[in-house]
Amino acid sequence: MPVPDDSPTSSFLLLVAFTAAVVAVARYNRRYRGLRLPPGPPGWPVVGNLFQVAFAEKPFIHHIRDLLQAHGPILTLRMGERTIIVIGSAEVAHEALIEKGREFASRPRENTTRNIFSSNKFTVNSAVYGAEWRALRRNMVSGMLSTSRLREFSRARMRAMDRFVARMRAEASASGDGSAVWVLRNARFAVFCILLDITFGLLDLDEAHIVRVDAVMKRVLLATAVRMDDY
Repeated sequence: MPVPDDSPTSSFLLLVAFTAAVVAVARYNRRYRGLRLPPGPPGWPVVGNLFQVAFAEKPFIHHIRDLLQAHGPILTLRMGERTIIVIGSAEVAHEALIEKGREFASRPRENTTRNIFSSNKFTVNSAVYGAEWRALRRNMVSGMLSTSRLREFSRARMRAMDRFVARMRAEASASGDGSAVWVLRNARFAVFCILLDITFGLLDLDEAHIVRVDAVMKRVLLATAVRMDDY
């Protein structure tokens, strides 16, 4: 039985793939041509430095530390369609965020999941810089961070610190010689207790329920974390 000749179809698919690759590379080059960006590691067409970061075989923060040592206190990473400017010194951070904060106050586009959990970017940490963001910040300062409000939350802080000390003592006792305690986890739990009371007024919630709420929040954070489709 003769095998049908698929060479025209294969040639067509190859041509389409080649054309798509050329268009993608052209768009990538046009996007970055003429931009005065800080130095950074050379990347591949289209994907930029995405694979270099993914296959670095070390934690992201350690990889960035090595890149900062090689390229200086500020560097550029091209992660697919996104360009990331990494700042690695206090002086440059002060210049960018304080002295020139207005120029760098905009936010990148978000994926659908984060838009849902931020009420379509209607939170102080997600809203686009402008009148709406200033109103949200004003509400946060007056409702949570003013001197009078901080005094009102003193009981919540004291209760959280009591829980923090109790958890540390329990872990120290469980370790036998008292040498193994997980300070960061317990400190984070104490801060979460304070935020839970400030946000929902749940000061007297028992620890088991707080742990369950914390687990839900961790799942939300994982759902809104950086993903491949961001790039």
